[in-house]
Amino acid sequence: MADRYNLNTFDRLFVVPFLLVCAALVVYAFYGVISTPPASWTLLLVTVLGCIMCANLRIPSGRVTGPPLLGVAVTMLAIVPPGSNYLLAVAVWTVGVFASQVLLMHSVPVGAYASGLSAIAAVGFVSVHNALAQVGIWPIVAYTVASLVYFGVCLVFEFLRNRGRWSLDLEWGVSALSPFRIAALVLTVAVVSTAMSLADKAIIPLLEGNPSARITPLVLLLTAVIFFAAAQRTRLRAVHRRLSGVVTSAVELPWATDKGLRKALELRARVVLQASETEVRTEPPGPGEIGSPVRLEMGVDEYIVASRRLGALPLGREEEQALMALAHMASETARTQLDFDSLERRANSDPLTGLPNYGAFQAALIEANENRSYHAGIAVLFIDLDNFKRLNDSRGHHTGDELLKAVATRLRGAVGGRDFVSRIGGDEFVAILTELQTVAQSKELADSIVREIGMPLTLDGQDFRPIVSAGLAFSGHREIDAQLLVVDADRSMLQVKRSRRQGGPAEGSSVSIASHRSTRTNDIVARAITEDRLTLAFQPIVSIDQGRIWAFEALVRYVDPELGPISPSSLVARAKSLGLMDELTRQIILKAMDAAEKFHALESSIACMTVNLELGQINEAHLGPFIRGVAKAHPNVSLCIELNERSLRSVTDDLRREAELMQDAGVIIALDDYGSDDSSVGALVRFPMDILKIDKSLIDDLADVRQREVIKALQGFGDNLDYTMVVEGVESAEMVDVMVELGVRSAQGYYFGRPQSFRQTMDRIRTYGTAAVIS
Repeated sequence: MADRYNLNTFDRLFVVPFLLVCAALVVYAFYGVISTPPASWTLLLVTVLGCIMCANLRIPSGRVTGPPLLGVAVTMLAIVPPGSNYLLAVAVWTVGVFASQVLLMHSVPVGAYASGLSAIAAVGFVSVHNALAQVGIWPIVAYTVASLVYFGVCLVFEFLRNRGRWSLDLEWGVSALSPFRIAALVLTVAVVSTAMSLADKAIIPLLEGNPSARITPLVLLLTAVIFFAAAQRTRLRAVHRRLSGVVTSAVELPWATDKGLRKALELRARVVLQASETEVRTEPPGPGEIGSPVRLEMGVDEYIVASRRLGALPLGREEEQALMALAHMASETARTQLDFDSLERRANSDPLTGLPNYGAFQAALIEANENRSYHAGIAVLFIDLDNFKRLNDSRGHHTGDELLKAVATRLRGAVGGRDFVSRIGGDEFVAILTELQTVAQSKELADSIVREIGMPLTLDGQDFRPIVSAGLAFSGHREIDAQLLVVDADRSMLQVKRSRRQGGPAEGSSVSIASHRSTRTNDIVARAITEDRLTLAFQPIVSIDQGRIWAFEALVRYVDPELGPISPSSLVARAKSLGLMDELTRQIILKAMDAAEKFHALESSIACMTVNLELGQINEAHLGPFIRGVAKAHPNVSLCIELNERSLRSVTDDLRREAELMQDAGVIIALDDYGSDDSSVGALVRFPMDILKIDKSLIDDLADVRQREVIKALQGFGDNLDYTMVVEGVESAEMVDVMVELGVRSAQGYYFGRPQSFRQTMDRIRTYGTAAVIS
């Protein structure tokens, strides 16, 4: 048994009684056949052969591996001739089961255990069925109860052997069992047994015209053939599943990294092989396990090992080949990742000093800028070695190289683990300083770094004190373009050099602080949002066929007393970088809906206001509840949120559900800018919406028949799916005529009105009402 299954002491002791039962019944079968020759040797041989054929059909009783596989060989006992020795019939049946289990499990002891357990259950099956049949119970009921007893006995003993660990988390319980599968198997055996009995006792005598005619061996053989065919189909499905699992692994494993690759390999092996346990370890497979060499780390040889519990089919050659394939994929994935990491390190590092190079610095600067909180400051320290060329010319390039390496070591040590240092040029270094609060703090840290670099050192046996010029640029908020920090720090460093050439201090290193420009603009935008200084402009959306305004789009505006107008795109970009995007949008929605109420009071047919949003803002953690609350608070007008088509490419199921909640709350959803850049049809069908807004780039050349056909097709698409389509960018009467010709009913553009302030819009409505076009 140890050659196929790794059994503990409890298992070994538990199976002994069943081995004895199996041995006793096999001996009894041979003794009974020899002492009392059977009435039909054909029936005896077919029973044994039928058990062997039925053994291949085994149904899992659980949702996961652990609970045993259950078979249908008990149907070979469904027709026991009247007057037969039932115990001898079970003994002969046990011989067939034992032979089939040994062939299937490749282990005599395990086959004997399974046969002994099945024999005890079979005695219950035959006894219960006979007792119920004698009192006149319907055959289907008798066989159903007998089948319940048979499978119940098997499950109870297996439950005891597993010490009750049949829960999904392998603790005490039975949650891993599948009642549906067990019930289906019980009914299958009961129905087949009833059909066999009916065929043997009624159908065949009727066909033969002889009430005593019996062809029991033929009925058993036919049943066994059917089960054998079903088993082969199941086996083919298992092979297909295993192959599909290997193919899926070939796709998934290359995406796993580092420790994730180890876990992914163990998980994929468990799924593909239907194994109870899988593990990557340094020890080779032991008894009852299969394994394959795998190398997930440089120079470390390991094994991926799989095993199944007693009661399941053993892992065979096919599973071993699949495991070898998985191990090879994982090893190749690890090797490719190591090669890629090595190439990436070479591409992003300076070969002389080992510091990251300019490309890595750029990526690190973006990362530091994007992933800081609103009030967390960063600074860029630009360092240049003075008189480096003179050192190279006088002492040789090898001395210059030694100086660069020494400066790199000191710089790395001075900044600590949280900050980033890089060599970006011949004698130029740069450091990204993070988690800062003030300019003074950044200046103090920069001075300490420069002092550390300027400490004396020995080059070629001579004392040398490096002198550096350094420029510092501090940023108190997230930047739209973090590269401006580098520009400012570089200019500040050049001022130090220029000062020295013009007679300034020539001895000692120094740091110059840059006045970073972007921070001032950020402060202005932040103040405008927090102090609620933003204003709105409104552009009409019209119904072409009715010639009237039915909605307005609200657009944000801000004019700073010092800087003048700040573009909407810059406002939005800086609000994002400052972490104030939700607050900006909240103010726009409140002001827009208040304006919509006033427009509606003048003209009741104007009952919709559209506002632009980022897709992620409809999330519950952002503005989802707020938007639904605003919609509920304004029952007279509809709030429409416009979502950019490009943002829908990263839509998730959660965001779809959020959008559906919005619609349920009465919020209208519009897909904005459709047709710009590389729009896809997928956006039209994978996200709930009510309005489709066509980007003006799709109507910039209406002489082109292709543009006309696209607009016509999109209008038809909207009509069929009950979308309202709005074409943006309509700027002339000629374009309106073409829109009418193409069937377009709603439009927006300068022809109908430029964005105007709230006061100007109110004056228009008072003067012209809802007229789409005014002189």
